[in-house]
Amino acid sequence: MIRKTIFAATAAALVLAACQPFEDEGITLPGGPTAAFDHSFVVRADGTTDSNRVVLRSEAPDGFLHFWDFGNGLTSTLSADTAYYPQAGTYEIVYNVYNSGGSAEASVEVVIENTLELPCEGTLALLTGCDNQKTWFWSQEGGAISVGPVPYATEWYSSPPSGLVDEQYDDSYQFTFEGDYIYNSSGGTVNPFEGYIVSALEIPELTYFFSEGTGTSGEDQIILPSCWFMGVWDSGPAYDIVEITEDRLVLHAPIQNGDCTAGDGYFTLTFIAP
Repeated sequence: MIRKTIFAATAAALVLAACQPFEDEGITLPGGPTAAFDHSFVVRADGTTDSNRVVLRSEAPDGFLHFWDFGNGLTSTLSADTAYYPQAGTYEIVYNVYNSGGSAEASVEVVIENTLELPCEGTLALLTGCDNQKTWFWSQEGGAISVGPVPYATEWYSSPPSGLVDEQYDDSYQFTFEGDYIYNSSGGTVNPFEGYIVSALEIPELTYFFSEGTGTSGEDQIILPSCWFMGVWDSGPAYDIVEITEDRLVLHAPIQNGDCTAGDGYFTLTFIAP
């Protein structure tokens, strides 16, 4: 197969790559797609601009598979979607498109100038405790850890009542209203990448952001830094808040591989705040 990579600079700083057709014994496969997309801030119904939400639309009509990395811990496989950035900063959006002739990639950086100041109420208040800091621990109920092939499924595994190990039950998790994520492993974390042995884990200062309505089914989300997790090491870094009360938290998250890429399957995780 002969492959040719084409790079072109645009005003949006897009990087493009594509494949040439493959020809052998009279058989010609179609050429690879052209990775191109449009991006713009959301315009509200009253005509004002929402500068924390970016609308993304593929302009690759010959692509049949799409993958976006929004640069904020979230991804999408839709041809058009909206990325949400509640915190100020520079984010790189990477778009990959595929067809029968190959694949191509494009990227652009977006600058978010303002951090949203959310009031401590509703889901955020239940998660953090606002001024009365809340601490979450594993629930001892059956199914505290469940795993399945699709979101919310549990057929691969469901933990029995009190079925976790002591090194999991003594872990604690806090989310401050100011945006800090505090994970206390009490000296050891169950390591699924080393045969589920208990390993020491150096935990730096971590942050999170609370994302409203961006979950799998429109839930609010907890977004952790890349490669980090809550509960089980091979989950995250984005967690849908499926259920939350004053003392119960149910999260849904994709499996996360050891190299921090998304794996196959999904966790459902249950915590309590005594």
